[in-house]
Amino acid sequence: MIETERLILRPWRETDAAALFKYASDPDIGPVAGWPPHTSIANSLEIIRTVFAAPETYAVILKDTDEPVGSCGIMFSDSLHSAEMQQCEAEIGYWIGKPYWGQGLIPEAVRALLSRCFADLHLNIVWCGHYDGNTKSKRVIEKCGFKFHHTNKDIISPLGDKRTEHFYVMTKEDYNIKTLRQTMSILPDPDIIFPVRDCETVAYVKPTVKNPNIIVGEFTYFSDTDFEKNVLHHYDFNGDRLVIGKFCQIASGVRFIMNGANHQMNSVSTYPFYIMEGWSETPPAAEDLPLKGDTVVGNDVWIGQDATILPGVHIGDGAIIGLGSIVGHDVEPYTIVAGNPAKVIRKRFDDELIGLLQKLQWWNKSISEIRQLIPLLTDGDLTQVKKVIIKILKSNG
Repeated sequence: MIETERLILRPWRETDAAALFKYASDPDIGPVAGWPPHTSIANSLEIIRTVFAAPETYAVILKDTDEPVGSCGIMFSDSLHSAEMQQCEAEIGYWIGKPYWGQGLIPEAVRALLSRCFADLHLNIVWCGHYDGNTKSKRVIEKCGFKFHHTNKDIISPLGDKRTEHFYVMTKEDYNIKTLRQTMSILPDPDIIFPVRDCETVAYVKPTVKNPNIIVGEFTYFSDTDFEKNVLHHYDFNGDRLVIGKFCQIASGVRFIMNGANHQMNSVSTYPFYIMEGWSETPPAAEDLPLKGDTVVGNDVWIGQDATILPGVHIGDGAIIGLGSIVGHDVEPYTIVAGNPAKVIRKRFDDELIGLLQKLQWWNKSISEIRQLIPLLTDGDLTQVKKVIIKILKSNG
Protein backbone atom coordinates (compact mmCIF):
# COMPACT_ATOMS: atom_id res chain seq x y z
CA MET A 1 0.00 0.00 0.00
CA ILE A 2 1.15 3.53 -0.85
CA GLU A 3 -0.31 6.57 0.90
CA THR A 4 -0.33 10.19 -0.33
CA GLU A 5 -1.99 13.34 0.97
CA ARG A 6 -5.40 12.49 -0.54
CA LEU A 7 -5.04 8.94 -1.82
CA ILE A 8 -4.33 5.35 -0.90
CA LEU A 9 -2.88 3.15 -3.63
CA ARG A 10 -3.56 -0.53 -2.89
CA PRO A 11 -4.01 -3.77 -4.84
CA TRP A 12 -7.40 -4.28 -6.47
CA ARG A 13 -9.93 -6.48 -4.67
CA GLU A 14 -12.78 -8.49 -6.15
CA THR A 15 -15.19 -6.42 -4.04
CA ASP A 16 -14.10 -3.36 -6.09
CA ALA A 17 -15.81 -4.66 -9.24
CA ALA A 18 -18.95 -2.50 -9.00
CA ALA A 19 -16.94 0.68 -8.37
CA LEU A 20 -14.57 -0.19 -11.21
CA PHE A 21 -17.47 -0.69 -13.63
CA LYS A 22 -19.00 2.63 -12.53
CA TYR A 23 -16.02 4.56 -13.92
CA ALA A 24 -14.44 2.20 -16.47
CA SER A 25 -17.70 1.82 -18.41
CA ASP A 26 -17.53 5.49 -19.41
CA PRO A 27 -16.68 5.67 -23.15
CA ASP A 28 -14.60 8.81 -22.53
CA ILE A 29 -12.15 6.90 -20.30
CA GLY A 30 -10.84 3.75 -21.98
CA PRO A 31 -10.79 4.27 -25.76
CA VAL A 32 -8.55 7.37 -25.63
CA ALA A 33 -6.03 5.23 -23.73
CA GLY A 34 -6.41 2.22 -26.02
CA TRP A 35 -8.76 -0.08 -24.10
CA PRO A 36 -12.52 -0.71 -24.48
CA PRO A 37 -15.13 0.45 -21.96
CA HIS A 38 -16.15 -2.22 -19.46
CA THR A 39 -19.45 -3.80 -20.42
CA SER A 40 -20.66 -5.17 -17.07
CA ILE A 41 -19.71 -5.67 -13.43
CA ALA A 42 -18.77 -9.21 -14.40
CA ASN A 43 -16.42 -7.84 -17.07
CA SER A 44 -14.83 -5.54 -14.47
CA LEU A 45 -14.43 -8.48 -12.08
CA GLU A 46 -12.63 -10.43 -14.80
CA ILE A 47 -10.28 -7.48 -15.38
CA ILE A 48 -9.50 -7.38 -11.64
CA ARG A 49 -8.72 -11.11 -11.68
CA THR A 50 -6.46 -10.87 -14.75
CA VAL A 51 -5.06 -7.51 -15.89
CA PHE A 52 -5.21 -5.84 -12.48
CA ALA A 53 -3.69 -8.87 -10.76
CA ALA A 54 -0.28 -7.94 -12.20
CA PRO A 55 2.39 -6.85 -9.71
CA GLU A 56 2.57 -3.12 -8.90
CA THR A 57 -0.99 -2.49 -10.14
CA TYR A 58 -2.99 -0.30 -7.80
CA ALA A 59 -6.53 0.89 -7.24
CA VAL A 60 -6.61 4.65 -6.69
CA ILE A 61 -8.64 5.09 -3.49
CA LEU A 62 -9.95 8.43 -2.24
CA LYS A 63 -9.23 8.76 1.47
CA ASP A 64 -12.41 10.79 1.99
CA THR A 65 -14.74 8.11 0.59
CA ASP A 66 -12.66 4.89 0.57
CA GLU A 67 -13.89 4.39 -3.01
CA PRO A 68 -11.75 3.21 -5.95
CA VAL A 69 -11.96 5.97 -8.57
CA GLY A 70 -9.16 4.99 -10.94
CA SER A 71 -6.16 2.80 -11.52
CA CYS A 72 -2.41 3.20 -11.86
CA GLY A 73 0.53 0.89 -12.09
CA ILE A 74 4.14 0.14 -12.92
CA MET A 75 4.70 -2.12 -15.93
CA PHE A 76 7.96 -3.93 -16.56
CA SER A 77 9.66 -5.26 -19.70
CA ASP A 78 8.22 -8.74 -19.14
CA SER A 79 4.60 -7.51 -18.78
CA LEU A 80 2.03 -5.52 -20.74
CA HIS A 81 3.56 -2.19 -21.75
CA SER A 82 3.99 0.18 -24.70
CA ALA A 83 7.52 1.57 -24.34
CA GLU A 84 10.54 -0.34 -25.64
CA MET A 85 12.24 -1.02 -22.31
CA GLN A 86 15.43 -2.61 -21.05
CA GLN A 87 16.19 -4.21 -17.71
CA CYS A 88 15.89 -1.81 -14.74
CA GLU A 89 13.32 0.23 -16.65
CA ALA A 90 9.55 0.45 -16.30
CA GLU A 91 6.51 2.27 -17.66
CA ILE A 92 3.83 4.01 -15.62
CA GLY A 93 0.18 3.90 -16.69
CA TYR A 94 -2.92 5.48 -15.14
CA TRP A 95 -6.53 6.59 -15.51
CA ILE A 96 -9.17 8.15 -13.28
CA GLY A 97 -12.94 8.53 -13.42
CA LYS A 98 -14.34 11.59 -15.17
CA PRO A 99 -15.82 13.20 -11.99
CA TYR A 100 -12.26 13.51 -10.68
CA TRP A 101 -10.59 15.05 -13.73
CA GLY A 102 -8.74 18.28 -13.19
CA GLN A 103 -8.20 17.84 -9.43
CA GLY A 104 -4.54 16.84 -9.56
CA LEU A 105 -5.24 13.36 -8.18
CA ILE A 106 -3.48 11.37 -10.89
CA PRO A 107 -0.33 13.57 -10.79
CA GLU A 108 -0.33 12.93 -7.03
CA ALA A 109 -0.54 9.18 -7.66
CA VAL A 110 2.13 9.23 -10.39
CA ARG A 111 4.57 11.10 -8.15
CA ALA A 112 4.09 8.39 -5.54
CA LEU A 113 4.77 5.70 -8.16
CA LEU A 114 7.93 7.51 -9.25
CA SER A 115 9.16 7.40 -5.67
CA ARG A 116 8.34 3.70 -5.60
CA CYS A 117 10.23 3.13 -8.87
CA PHE A 118 13.43 4.92 -7.94
CA ALA A 119 13.61 4.63 -4.14
CA ASP A 120 12.21 1.12 -3.60
CA LEU A 121 12.57 -0.75 -6.90
CA HIS A 122 15.93 0.89 -7.77
CA LEU A 123 15.03 1.44 -11.43
CA ASN A 124 17.21 3.54 -13.74
CA ILE A 125 14.58 4.85 -16.15
CA VAL A 126 10.80 5.26 -16.04
CA TRP A 127 8.73 5.74 -19.21
CA CYS A 128 5.29 7.21 -19.76
CA GLY A 129 3.31 7.62 -22.96
CA HIS A 130 0.06 8.87 -24.44
CA TYR A 131 -1.76 8.58 -27.73
CA ASP A 132 -2.07 11.62 -29.95
CA GLY A 133 -5.03 13.70 -28.83
CA ASN A 134 -5.05 12.51 -25.22
CA THR A 135 -4.30 15.97 -23.85
CA LYS A 136 -5.26 15.12 -20.28
CA SER A 137 -2.70 12.33 -20.10
CA LYS A 138 -0.11 14.60 -21.73
CA ARG A 139 -0.64 17.22 -19.02
CA VAL A 140 -0.16 14.65 -16.26
CA ILE A 141 3.13 13.59 -17.84
CA GLU A 142 4.34 17.17 -18.15
CA LYS A 143 3.26 18.14 -14.64
CA CYS A 144 5.19 15.21 -13.20
CA GLY A 145 8.41 16.31 -14.90
CA PHE A 146 8.90 13.69 -17.63
CA LYS A 147 10.90 14.79 -20.68
CA PHE A 148 9.78 14.09 -24.25
CA HIS A 149 11.79 11.28 -25.86
CA HIS A 150 10.27 10.15 -29.17
CA THR A 151 7.11 9.54 -31.20
CA ASN A 152 5.97 6.31 -32.85
CA LYS A 153 3.57 6.68 -35.78
CA ASP A 154 1.13 4.18 -37.30
CA ILE A 155 1.27 1.77 -34.39
CA ILE A 156 -1.65 -0.60 -33.83
CA SER A 157 -3.43 0.07 -30.55
CA PRO A 158 -5.06 -2.72 -28.46
CA LEU A 159 -8.33 -1.63 -30.09
CA GLY A 160 -6.93 -2.47 -33.53
CA ASP A 161 -6.71 1.04 -34.99
CA LYS A 162 -3.61 2.93 -36.16
CA ARG A 163 -2.42 5.66 -33.80
CA THR A 164 0.48 7.96 -33.03
CA GLU A 165 2.00 7.51 -29.58
CA HIS A 166 4.31 9.94 -27.80
CA PHE A 167 6.81 8.70 -25.24
CA TYR A 168 8.41 10.56 -22.35
CA VAL A 169 11.15 9.51 -19.97
CA MET A 170 12.48 10.27 -16.52
CA THR A 171 15.92 9.06 -15.49
CA LYS A 172 17.00 8.37 -11.94
CA GLU A 173 19.36 11.35 -12.17
CA ASP A 174 16.53 13.67 -13.30
CA TYR A 175 14.34 12.37 -10.47
CA ASN A 176 17.03 12.92 -7.86
CA ILE A 177 17.68 16.48 -9.06
CA LYS A 178 13.96 17.26 -9.08
CA THR A 179 13.51 15.79 -5.60
CA LEU A 180 16.47 17.75 -4.27
CA ARG A 181 15.06 21.00 -5.63
CA GLN A 182 11.68 20.30 -4.07
CA THR A 183 13.22 19.33 -0.75
CA MET A 184 15.47 22.35 -0.57
CA SER A 185 12.83 24.73 -1.98
CA ILE A 186 15.67 26.92 -3.21
CA LEU A 187 16.05 26.83 -6.98
CA PRO A 188 13.40 27.58 -9.63
CA ASP A 189 13.19 24.69 -12.08
CA PRO A 190 13.40 25.67 -15.78
CA ASP A 191 12.56 22.11 -16.84
CA ILE A 192 9.05 21.91 -15.39
CA ILE A 193 6.13 22.62 -17.71
CA PHE A 194 3.74 24.43 -15.39
CA PRO A 195 5.60 26.82 -13.06
CA VAL A 196 2.49 28.20 -11.32
CA ARG A 197 0.96 25.83 -8.78
CA ASP A 198 -2.49 24.53 -9.77
CA CYS A 199 -2.44 26.52 -13.01
CA GLU A 200 -2.31 24.83 -16.42
CA THR A 201 -2.61 27.96 -18.57
CA VAL A 202 0.93 29.24 -17.99
CA ALA A 203 3.71 27.01 -19.32
CA TYR A 204 7.47 27.29 -19.67
CA VAL A 205 8.15 26.94 -23.40
CA LYS A 206 11.61 25.36 -23.54
CA PRO A 207 10.72 21.94 -22.05
CA THR A 208 7.70 21.60 -24.38
CA VAL A 209 9.45 22.28 -27.70
CA LYS A 210 10.22 19.33 -29.99
CA ASN A 211 11.17 21.13 -33.22
CA PRO A 212 14.98 21.59 -33.35
CA ASN A 213 14.49 24.82 -35.34
CA ILE A 214 12.65 26.43 -32.43
CA ILE A 215 15.17 27.51 -29.82
CA VAL A 216 13.84 29.02 -26.59
CA GLY A 217 15.69 30.21 -23.51
CA GLU A 218 15.00 29.18 -19.94
CA PHE A 219 12.06 30.63 -17.98
CA THR A 220 10.32 32.06 -21.06
CA TYR A 221 6.62 31.31 -20.63
CA PHE A 222 3.54 31.14 -22.82
CA SER A 223 0.03 31.79 -21.49
CA ASP A 224 -1.31 28.60 -23.05
CA THR A 225 -0.22 24.97 -23.32
CA ASP A 226 0.84 24.26 -26.92
CA PHE A 227 3.38 26.82 -28.11
CA GLU A 228 4.40 25.06 -31.33
CA LYS A 229 0.85 25.23 -32.73
CA ASN A 230 1.29 28.99 -32.78
CA VAL A 231 4.43 28.81 -34.94
CA LEU A 232 2.88 28.75 -38.41
CA HIS A 233 4.22 27.86 -41.88
CA HIS A 234 7.46 26.55 -40.36
CA TYR A 235 8.68 24.05 -42.95
CA ASP A 236 11.94 22.11 -42.69
CA PHE A 237 12.96 22.78 -46.30
CA ASN A 238 13.28 26.51 -45.61
CA GLY A 239 15.70 25.97 -42.75
CA ASP A 240 14.59 29.11 -40.91
CA ARG A 241 14.69 29.20 -37.12
CA LEU A 242 12.65 30.83 -34.40
CA VAL A 243 15.03 31.93 -31.65
CA ILE A 244 13.62 33.32 -28.41
CA GLY A 245 15.68 34.42 -25.42
CA LYS A 246 15.25 33.93 -21.69
CA PHE A 247 12.55 35.30 -19.38
CA CYS A 248 10.20 36.35 -22.19
CA GLN A 249 6.49 36.71 -21.46
CA ILE A 250 4.32 35.56 -24.35
CA ALA A 251 0.56 36.05 -24.00
CA SER A 252 -2.13 33.72 -25.33
CA GLY A 253 -2.92 33.94 -29.02
CA VAL A 254 0.53 35.19 -30.03
CA ARG A 255 1.51 33.79 -33.44
CA PHE A 256 4.85 33.58 -35.20
CA ILE A 257 4.53 33.46 -39.00
CA MET A 258 7.59 31.82 -40.54
CA ASN A 259 9.09 32.03 -44.04
CA GLY A 260 7.00 29.19 -45.42
CA ALA A 261 4.10 31.64 -45.66
CA ASN A 262 5.89 33.73 -48.31
CA HIS A 263 5.14 33.29 -52.05
CA GLN A 264 7.21 34.35 -55.03
CA MET A 265 6.48 38.03 -55.64
CA ASN A 266 8.81 38.97 -58.54
CA SER A 267 6.68 37.04 -61.04
CA VAL A 268 3.31 37.64 -62.70
CA SER A 269 1.52 35.11 -60.46
CA THR A 270 2.12 34.38 -56.80
CA TYR A 271 0.40 30.97 -57.05
CA PRO A 272 2.69 28.15 -55.76
CA PHE A 273 2.22 25.68 -58.63
CA TYR A 274 5.32 23.75 -57.57
CA ILE A 275 3.80 22.39 -54.35
CA MET A 276 0.47 21.29 -55.89
CA GLU A 277 0.02 17.79 -57.27
CA GLY A 278 -0.45 17.53 -61.02
CA TRP A 279 1.59 20.62 -61.95
CA SER A 280 5.06 20.23 -63.38
CA GLU A 281 6.50 23.57 -62.30
CA THR A 282 9.88 23.36 -60.61
CA PRO A 283 10.40 25.27 -57.35
CA PRO A 284 11.71 28.81 -57.73
CA ALA A 285 15.31 29.55 -56.81
CA ALA A 286 15.84 30.67 -53.23
CA GLU A 287 16.80 34.16 -54.39
CA ASP A 288 13.39 34.50 -56.10
CA LEU A 289 11.53 33.90 -52.83
CA PRO A 290 11.15 36.71 -50.28
CA LEU A 291 12.81 34.72 -47.49
CA LYS A 292 13.58 36.88 -44.49
CA GLY A 293 15.86 34.58 -42.49
CA ASP A 294 15.52 33.66 -38.83
CA THR A 295 13.00 35.29 -36.51
CA VAL A 296 14.77 36.38 -33.33
CA VAL A 297 13.29 37.59 -30.06
CA GLY A 298 15.63 38.87 -27.37
CA ASN A 299 15.46 38.41 -23.60
CA ASP A 300 12.84 39.77 -21.18
CA VAL A 301 10.50 40.67 -24.06
CA TRP A 302 6.79 41.03 -23.34
CA ILE A 303 4.52 40.14 -26.28
CA GLY A 304 0.88 41.08 -25.77
CA GLN A 305 -2.16 38.93 -26.48
CA ASP A 306 -2.97 38.03 -30.11
CA ALA A 307 0.10 39.79 -31.51
CA THR A 308 1.54 38.43 -34.77
CA ILE A 309 5.27 38.39 -35.50
CA LEU A 310 6.10 38.19 -39.23
CA PRO A 311 9.05 36.31 -40.79
CA GLY A 312 12.59 37.48 -40.17
CA VAL A 313 11.72 40.10 -37.55
CA HIS A 314 14.32 40.78 -34.84
CA ILE A 315 12.97 42.05 -31.52
CA GLY A 316 15.50 43.49 -29.09
CA ASP A 317 15.92 42.77 -25.38
CA GLY A 318 13.32 44.30 -23.09
CA ALA A 319 10.92 45.33 -25.86
CA ILE A 320 7.14 45.39 -25.38
CA ILE A 321 4.74 44.40 -28.19
CA GLY A 322 1.20 45.73 -27.78
CA LEU A 323 -1.94 43.60 -27.85
CA GLY A 324 -3.00 42.57 -31.36
CA SER A 325 0.02 44.14 -33.05
CA ILE A 326 1.29 42.99 -36.45
CA VAL A 327 5.07 43.25 -36.27
CA GLY A 328 6.75 43.33 -39.69
CA HIS A 329 9.90 45.30 -38.91
CA ASP A 330 12.71 45.01 -36.37
CA VAL A 331 12.11 46.41 -32.90
CA GLU A 332 14.94 48.12 -31.02
CA PRO A 333 15.80 47.03 -27.44
CA TYR A 334 13.57 48.43 -24.70
CA THR A 335 11.12 49.92 -27.20
CA ILE A 336 7.31 49.77 -27.07
CA VAL A 337 5.50 49.14 -30.37
CA ALA A 338 1.80 48.66 -31.09
CA GLY A 339 -0.71 48.67 -33.91
CA ASN A 340 -1.24 47.23 -37.39
CA PRO A 341 1.34 47.65 -38.69
CA ALA A 342 3.22 47.99 -35.40
CA LYS A 343 4.75 51.41 -34.91
CA VAL A 344 7.04 52.79 -32.25
CA ILE A 345 5.14 54.29 -29.32
CA ARG A 346 8.18 55.25 -27.29
CA LYS A 347 11.37 53.97 -25.72
CA ARG A 348 10.86 52.53 -22.26
CA PHE A 349 13.93 54.26 -20.79
CA ASP A 350 16.52 56.84 -21.75
CA ASP A 351 19.54 55.76 -23.78
CA GLU A 352 21.82 55.68 -20.74
CA LEU A 353 19.69 53.16 -18.83
CA ILE A 354 19.12 51.07 -21.95
CA GLY A 355 22.87 50.88 -22.48
CA LEU A 356 23.46 49.90 -18.85
CA LEU A 357 20.82 47.14 -19.02
CA GLN A 358 22.36 45.74 -22.20
CA LYS A 359 25.74 45.62 -20.48
CA LEU A 360 24.28 44.07 -17.31
CA GLN A 361 22.47 41.25 -19.18
CA TRP A 362 20.84 40.10 -15.96
CA TRP A 363 19.10 37.18 -17.72
CA ASN A 364 22.45 35.45 -18.31
CA LYS A 365 23.37 35.40 -14.63
CA SER A 366 22.94 32.47 -12.27
CA ILE A 367 19.67 31.91 -10.45
CA SER A 368 21.21 32.97 -7.14
CA GLU A 369 22.54 36.18 -8.72
CA ILE A 370 19.18 36.95 -10.32
CA ARG A 371 17.47 36.45 -6.97
CA GLN A 372 19.72 39.06 -5.47
CA LEU A 373 18.92 41.39 -8.37
CA ILE A 374 15.12 41.08 -8.17
CA PRO A 375 14.69 44.12 -5.88
CA LEU A 376 16.66 46.14 -8.43
CA LEU A 377 14.78 44.69 -11.43
CA THR A 378 11.42 45.58 -9.88
CA ASP A 379 12.35 49.05 -8.60
CA GLY A 380 10.46 51.96 -10.16
CA ASP A 381 13.06 54.52 -9.06
CA LEU A 382 15.04 54.50 -12.30
CA THR A 383 17.60 57.04 -11.10
CA GLN A 384 18.53 54.74 -8.25
CA VAL A 385 18.49 51.75 -10.60
CA LYS A 386 21.09 53.45 -12.80
CA LYS A 387 23.37 54.10 -9.84
CA VAL A 388 23.22 50.51 -8.65
CA ILE A 389 23.83 49.04 -12.13
CA ILE A 390 26.87 51.31 -12.57
CA LYS A 391 28.25 50.03 -9.26
CA ILE A 392 27.64 46.41 -10.27
CA LEU A 393 29.33 46.87 -13.63
CA LYS A 394 32.35 48.60 -12.03
CA SER A 395 32.68 45.84 -9.43
CA ASN A 396 32.65 43.25 -12.20
CA GLY A 397 35.51 45.03 -13.96
